Amino acid sequence: MDQAGGTLTLVGDIGATNTRLALARGGIPLPGSAARLATRAHDTPEAMLGSYLRGQEARPEAACLAVAGPVRGGTAWMRNRGWQIDASSLSGALGFDRVELINDLQAQALALDRLTPAAQDPLLDGRTEAGAACLVLGLGTGVNCAVAYAVPQAALPLVPPSEAGCMAMPVWDAPSLRLSDWLRAGAGGASLEHALSARGLARLWTFAGGHGRPAPEEVLTACAAGEGHAVQALTLYAQILGHAARDLALAYLALGGVWLAGGLARAVAPHLRRSGFAEAFRADPLTQAVPVRVIADDAAAVLGCARRCAAL
Repeated sequence: MDQAGGTLTLVGDIGATNTRLALARGGIPLPGSAARLATRAHDTPEAMLGSYLRGQEARPEAACLAVAGPVRGGTAWMRNRGWQIDASSLSGALGFDRVELINDLQAQALALDRLTPAAQDPLLDGRTEAGAACLVLGLGTGVNCAVAYAVPQAALPLVPPSEAGCMAMPVWDAPSLRLSDWLRAGAGGASLEHALSARGLARLWTFAGGHGRPAPEEVLTACAAGEGHAVQALTLYAQILGHAARDLALAYLALGGVWLAGGLARAVAPHLRRSGFAEAFRADPLTQAVPVRVIADDAAAVLGCARRCAAL
């Protein structure tokens, strides 16, 4: 087990768009070591991590990296980047004694009980049930979730991996059924990721009658200005997200709270407060009192990786 003054470890969150890296010791990221890199600016994960390490005075002995994709047998597949990341290859190329890869939402869930109040923005007030599962739903280039189960006397909660973004988007009325059919015909599927990712928000704009291929931030800006197609797209987004978050909270009995994570979650949060998100999420008696928060800390997954390192 790492202790303060123990093993120096590279910790990071490798996303399809951005990567956040830091050095950690004793489960705590070291001040001044944090960096944010554009993932797409590098040809391989080895090249990206190598560029970060060349700027560090000390060389870490191990690495724990959160990856936006499924991890199996020490290998991660980044669906939205096209990278296959292998732990043994990273060890050999970069000189680590050991490398552990985990899903990025697992890392987010491991950080939940270390987040300060300032790192969490309340979306829906409520009360938590002691000892109950906690759910994190990530919204960004991709979509996924993770659930954290408290384990008595254990150093870490149990956080199984998931690929929930591949689940079918919820259908609850005639318009949502039309959207599901429209996504299948035009996007090749009607999963949560097809509807709730950054590209999904642009698809909802088109479904609402908008023209062109706007970036997510353009849809958000247009919505804030009252543009009709953008308002419709964000309203539909909020309803889908509310239904999906409720379904997942019920599936895992996440009565300890629900957190939304990722850049898109932070961007759409103001719109969720004045749309159909709350009505959809509160529609079941079991979720009527569950609080929902937005993780404001962009580096929460890095903190989760550092915590996992300290428990190994």
